[in-house]
Amino acid sequence: MSSFEATKKRLKNIHARMPEFPEDLMRLMRMTYHIQKRMKDLTNAALRKYDLVDASYMVLAVLYGSDDETSTASTLGEACMEKPANLTRVCNDLESQGLIARGNRPGDRRCVMISLTDTGRALISQVLPEVCACTARAYEGYSAEDVKQLEQLFKRQLENFDAAT
Repeated sequence: MSSFEATKKRLKNIHARMPEFPEDLMRLMRMTYHIQKRMKDLTNAALRKYDLVDASYMVLAVLYGSDDETSTASTLGEACMEKPANLTRVCNDLESQGLIARGNRPGDRRCVMISLTDTGRALISQVLPEVCACTARAYEGYSAEDVKQLEQLFKRQLENFDAAT
């Protein structure tokens, strides 16, 4: 029995007790949660040997992908989907490891700028291939067309969320 079978059974039970319960849509939502959790667990296992977790990896990856490897704290928080308090904690850890540096935007001392250091760049360059391998493993057997279709479906779902907020 797959690890998702128990969730499916619970959703069926809810539907039996409440016929208007959208079992199929809730099953999809729960599946996305399970997929995200498993991917995070798989990634964290690969990151552990680098003394990183998913949140710290995301900060490094977002900075690495930024035009000048620098971001404001608020933009970084949005890109990493982290709340300010957790982003501060993660950045404190990364800064103490010498992986990022914080400073102020010239002319605006209130704006905190976060930059990747040379050490951080070297680490993320080393870590990225392993995270990419974990991601590739999750999509084994998918054709290029499958990936494109899945991306379009996810994009539509994100647009629905954006329209609701």
